Amino acid sequence: MKLMLTHKWAEKYFDEDSRPDQKLIGRWCREGRLPCQKVVGQWYVDEHAWLAGGDDLVASVLAAA
Repeated sequence: MKLMLTHKWAEKYFDEDSRPDQKLIGRWCREGRLPCQKVVGQWYVDEHAWLAGGDDLVASVLAAA
């Protein structure tokens, strides 16, 4: 599991012109659309779970990396 702040995740995976705003990402986290954890009031995206997209094999490979 690799947790990253939502704004860092958005910067890494979206072009500046298509990047979702923080309110939308927060909603995705609350609704379970993104694999997130809230730590001390801030949302973190589980990058490995997001990349795996529910595939257990991919998740195990990413966890070993």
